[in-house]
Amino acid sequence: MWRDLRQWYIKRLVCVCGGSGKMWMFAVGFMVHLIFFMSVFDIYFRTPLSHGMTPHLHHQHPAAHRLVLIVADGLRADAFYDYTNHTTRAPFLRSVIETQGTWGVSHTRVPTESRPGHVAIIAGFYEDPSAIAKGWKENPVEFDSVFNESRHTWCWGSPDILPMFAAGAERGHIETFMYKAEEEDFASSDASKLDKWVFEHVREFFKEASEDVRLLEQIRKDRNIFFLHLLGLDTNGHAHKPHSEEYLKNIEIVDEGVEKIVKLFEDFFKDQKTAYIFTSDHGMTDWAWGAGLALPKDPSQFKDKMIYDARVEKWGLSHVRRHDLHQADIAPLMASIISIPIPVNNVGILHVEYLGTSDEYKSEALFANARQMLAQYQQKRAQKEEETLPIFYWPYTLLTPDRELESLATIRNHLKRGHYEDANSESLHLISMTQHGMDYYHNYDRLALSIHIALGFLGWIFLMICHLLRDHSAVLRMAGGTIEGRRVWRSSVLMAVVLLVWAITNLTKLIGQQHPWQHYLYLMTPVGLWVLVHQRCAPLRVAWLLVSSFNMVWEVAIRILFIFIGIEILVMAFFIRPMLSLGLLCIGLWPVIMYSMQGAVEHSMRLVWIGACILLASFTYMPVVGKEPYYPMVEIAGLTAFTLGGIVIYWCGGDGGLPRHIPSVVYVQGMMVVASVYLVHSTAYSITQKEGLPYINQLSAWTLLALSFILPLFGSRNVMGRLLSVTASFLCPFLLLCIRHEGFFYIALSIAMFLWLLLEFYLAGNNVQIAMLKFATWGRESSKGGERVLEWSDVRRAYFFLFFTVLAFFGTGNIASVNSFDPSFVYCFITVFSPFIMGSLLLFKIIIPFLLVTCFFHAICTLIEIPTRALFYMFLVMSDFMALHFFFLIRTEGSWLDIGTSLSHYVISMSTTLFLIVLLFIARFVTTFNIEKSAKEGDCVLPRVSIGRPHRD
Repeated sequence: MWRDLRQWYIKRLVCVCGGSGKMWMFAVGFMVHLIFFMSVFDIYFRTPLSHGMTPHLHHQHPAAHRLVLIVADGLRADAFYDYTNHTTRAPFLRSVIETQGTWGVSHTRVPTESRPGHVAIIAGFYEDPSAIAKGWKENPVEFDSVFNESRHTWCWGSPDILPMFAAGAERGHIETFMYKAEEEDFASSDASKLDKWVFEHVREFFKEASEDVRLLEQIRKDRNIFFLHLLGLDTNGHAHKPHSEEYLKNIEIVDEGVEKIVKLFEDFFKDQKTAYIFTSDHGMTDWAWGAGLALPKDPSQFKDKMIYDARVEKWGLSHVRRHDLHQADIAPLMASIISIPIPVNNVGILHVEYLGTSDEYKSEALFANARQMLAQYQQKRAQKEEETLPIFYWPYTLLTPDRELESLATIRNHLKRGHYEDANSESLHLISMTQHGMDYYHNYDRLALSIHIALGFLGWIFLMICHLLRDHSAVLRMAGGTIEGRRVWRSSVLMAVVLLVWAITNLTKLIGQQHPWQHYLYLMTPVGLWVLVHQRCAPLRVAWLLVSSFNMVWEVAIRILFIFIGIEILVMAFFIRPMLSLGLLCIGLWPVIMYSMQGAVEHSMRLVWIGACILLASFTYMPVVGKEPYYPMVEIAGLTAFTLGGIVIYWCGGDGGLPRHIPSVVYVQGMMVVASVYLVHSTAYSITQKEGLPYINQLSAWTLLALSFILPLFGSRNVMGRLLSVTASFLCPFLLLCIRHEGFFYIALSIAMFLWLLLEFYLAGNNVQIAMLKFATWGRESSKGGERVLEWSDVRRAYFFLFFTVLAFFGTGNIASVNSFDPSFVYCFITVFSPFIMGSLLLFKIIIPFLLVTCFFHAICTLIEIPTRALFYMFLVMSDFMALHFFFLIRTEGSWLDIGTSLSHYVISMSTTLFLIVLLFIARFVTTFNIEKSAKEGDCVLPRVSIGRPHRD
């Protein structure tokens, strides 16, 4: 078996790459797209950290001796503040807002995950999204934090969060107390036990401290921090949804627990020198009360108006002044309260209105914040000066060294004279200038790199077009002769000179300056691509001459315009899902408009095709999947698929005969579909009853997942039989990962794919009967297939492939639903929190529709003898044109929802291209490789059919 698999792999590798002479195109294409994919993180989302700064401390006696930071992971403001009928689920914390402390809304940034949220709160900077590729578990880069600057920090909570702040603490002064990772079970009866664990172990800690003299001495010192991470709300929110009884009950438990913790601290220390901050990692409302913190204020006493929010009226809090801040602003606030150095990497601004101290204390603390920010700016400026050649260096002129000294002297003079309001204004102005300056140096190379990546995209697109015109079109034949020796083939001298100057300039910058190794790829890859275009652009010139000679300019321009319009529809679909319905309407009418189809069977097939497109279009108007599970819909979808599969098998048998070319493995897969339906039903019932995931269900789900990869390899070499086997095989794990109507979308997509195959097979020639399709077998593409030139209809097929690929992604969701994490998708496989396994399963679910579309695309190319490689190159041209759109639409300013969405669009478009290069190979494998017969017969050649031209309207 393994020898057969190895032989198949070698044959298919050569087939996919078009022989050893064309293999370089696939290798270069994959590497180019990988470089383009990585570039967006280095250009737009590089880590903002600098190193080598000195911590800055304001020399004031601390307003509080200790700080208690409580982070309620996943706490929603709307559920927490609900004040219906003048009752609240959090009476203690509400009383804090009204009588003891200061509150405001904390605004977060992308990505809204637990790890970067805690980094922003505790370290004061926003972790770049590229860190997700390195895993949230470990620190991609070293950073400072308020825990690191404290005298001692004790932490209680999740093993997913606490270790990253304890790691690298040279003094060993950060101690963590964590429950086991297995406790984070989304199927548990009550996840609030995680919060109870934290509260209980804090009480045990202080009980132990009262009996341990050494520990008692430690905790009575000043500048200590106590961190309580409460994960129960986040776990219950994912498992039971934020408006469930379990989640709302957990809010009450948190409120009661916080009240008891506050009483514990006050009774233990008896000095009223403890400050408390309560917040959430995903960005919501913050509370701050206790020593050194301001009391509630009446909004009517201030000249400036409080930020209006209708929710404040609904929550019944319009009588208490609200102070909004960004998530990173919490770090300098904590540092200022207990008078420790602000973390050197902090980008947050101290909001002095949270402090209940003297004006001098506030001004000194804000001045320390300004000096800390200025130190970062100076470090970035020095680093850029050192690594940049003088001819390529343009300094930030609004904050020169002289201007820095002047501003620092002005602030010190105001402080000396007691003009604290003026000192605060000047400090805030200096902070604003340093922020702009840091952004300037942080984005210093962005414009140049962006232009190069855009030129790289265009270079690759033109290279693909030249390759298609040379090897897969009739352009050279129509030109009448070979390339050598003709004036039309001569390359442009001007273009050669431009490329030479471009290459020399980039090499000078790279060699003479200190650039990271990635910049060598970003700056030189576009040059290399355009050099290849320069060498191979002759077919493009010949094509232009031919089009001009035959007066076909307008016809070609209109065709290209329609292609652009089609691509723009797909680009808009990333923002507006229903735009896909417009594309489906055009695709549904395609055989009606373009071809004349006689006969009752053909007419019925055309109507069914239109109906299938309308059915698919309806899914774009349905709510996105992920808000509320509804498993009966999954079960009905599975049984519907089982019934339709039986109908297809009967059709393949013909006249009631036995479908001998349909393998017996399909019947096994049918039983697997029924088993999947039963597993979904029993697992959902067990979790609803809070009995957890049964072990037998979990084992069965993983077994079905493994069999879904293996069973298609035992299938028939018959096209319809193998496609039916592959469709049924993918359906099993897909159903196990569904929570609502995704199963029906899979069925509709499968029907559309089968009909697409039938239509392409029929329209390939009017002497081909659809009934012949069930006798067609897989085989190696003909060695003479290279003589088959591409036609305009092949461009349409490539666009259909791209369209159905995008539809497979957005058919049941959007960017927000894809980015959101819902463990209910993977309940049949795992319930204990495991980011890698859960993420892999969700990714597999997303890939399944892609793989289904790719299998049918490969079948179409094989049946009507189109060079798959050539069609895939056309797909790359179109998809790269889309990616170029999204590259220019990436935003780094504005709302963080818009920023995250723009980044997701580019990542998805590039990931799709990279994935499909691999998926095309996998599709060939699962549709053509046969374990039982490959050793005896090898690849079976598809019988060549005499194909005439269909009659067009």
